[in-house]
Amino acid sequence: MARGGRTLLALVVSGIALLGFSPNASSSDLGGQLSLTAQEENLVGAINRARVARGVPPVRVGVRLRLAARSHSRAMARTGAFDHGNWYRRLRSFGVRSPMVGENIAWGIGSDGTAAGIVAAWLASPPHRATLLTRGFRRVGVGIAVGTMDGYAGARIATADFGGS
Repeated sequence: MARGGRTLLALVVSGIALLGFSPNASSSDLGGQLSLTAQEENLVGAINRARVARGVPPVRVGVRLRLAARSHSRAMARTGAFDHGNWYRRLRSFGVRSPMVGENIAWGIGSDGTAAGIVAAWLASPPHRATLLTRGFRRVGVGIAVGTMDGYAGARIATADFGGS
């Protein structure tokens, strides 16, 4: 995308892992949405609108997924490093035990940094779209942080961690 006054959005490949955990083990809801920021609520809403519009059930917020996603977005904002890292290990460290997990990350400025802009970019990218629209995902955790990415101050950095069966 062009630089210099135009909006910018960056994405990396999303991931899905099928894990052999007990079907009874899952990231729990524990009140989920009560502590989301307004930006995080907007992102969950945009994710669910995209899913429902394509015949996929909406996801509910899982607190462990939310904690993991928020932690990762904050770490990327703090370090300026935009990558998944070992997302599987990170999710496990937050107690996520879903049999299937996935992650999408993005950052953007201007309209590309809004919930709608982030979800539109994920839908336009085949691997991100696949993660976003996976029917087996029943829970999501999102985290949004603001920082500098690739020299752009005020970038919104988003992580969406998904869990399901």
